[in-house]
Amino acid sequence: MKKLKVAVVGAGKIAQIAHLPILAAREDVELCAVCDVDQGKARAITEKFNIPHWYFVVDEMIKKERPDAVHICTPSVYHYPMSWLALSKGIHVFVEKPISFKIEEALKLYDYAAGQKRVLMTSLYNRYRSDVRMLRQFIESGELGEIFYIKAGWLRRWEKEIHGSWYSEKKSSGGGVLMDMGIQLMDVALFLTAMPKIKKVRMHAYQLYENIEVEDAALVVLEAENGMTITIETSWKMFLEKDTVYTHVFGRKGSAKLNPLRIHKELHGNLVNVSPVSNSSTRSRFRDAYEHQIDAFIKAARGEAPERGQKDDVLEMMRLMEALYTSAAEGREVELS
Repeated sequence: MKKLKVAVVGAGKIAQIAHLPILAAREDVELCAVCDVDQGKARAITEKFNIPHWYFVVDEMIKKERPDAVHICTPSVYHYPMSWLALSKGIHVFVEKPISFKIEEALKLYDYAAGQKRVLMTSLYNRYRSDVRMLRQFIESGELGEIFYIKAGWLRRWEKEIHGSWYSEKKSSGGGVLMDMGIQLMDVALFLTAMPKIKKVRMHAYQLYENIEVEDAALVVLEAENGMTITIETSWKMFLEKDTVYTHVFGRKGSAKLNPLRIHKELHGNLVNVSPVSNSSTRSRFRDAYEHQIDAFIKAARGEAPERGQKDDVLEMMRLMEALYTSAAEGREVELS
């Protein structure tokens, strides 16, 4: 079996804890190169993961290595141009979120990838979590009844510094904590409920700390046409002793929560725990989800499985994010047509 030749662009945290170790462990992948503006980091990564080459400039890497696929793990501002460059050279692309800051650019990328007959995939790793998929099956089967409310939160504990300098720069990140963490919660809520049509959004954004250009805390409300409401709270740095991550789903016949998965229903007049047995930890769920996600990309790039369509859902998420940031900037509720 010929190996898929893969290069990684950007050697930051997500590349080091997910992409690189997962790709290095695959027997059907030849991890040929890593590219990063920090040459010392790039050299260290090649030694750690036994990668033959490192580069400072992505154009040079693509020209010399001619990879079959690239994983783009750079600051967000580079996602669109680097994805376009790779696709223009006939290379399959896995890019971290967001795929772009603009809906028009994302649409261009998807259309270009289709024209080039190349796979374009962005990270929606929560959709590959076993607990999320199991909960979606419970919801689809009607076990919880009509879902009317979902509340989710991701609040990081207090630390002296907010992580990653480029995250707090609007030109590099495109947004703050909502773009970084809140979008993941929003994707889980929408995926669990089969992407309901959202009619209204409201966002309250806060800049709690100095020397930051984007929101570091946010509260979001989404109202769906079917009557369901979704609320999301997220922050990079709250006065908390430990991180808090939760998703609660409420239906007319039962409720559920993630992290860990718990499901409760009324049976014969009593509240009963009907949760499936699972011993997985948060760390293992994250790693397993990324492995399944990358596996889907590799198999699609090799032509062993069809590409999992993301286009419509990604574009809808971008439309919602655009409306939410408009809501925060103008201090009002935004209605979606």
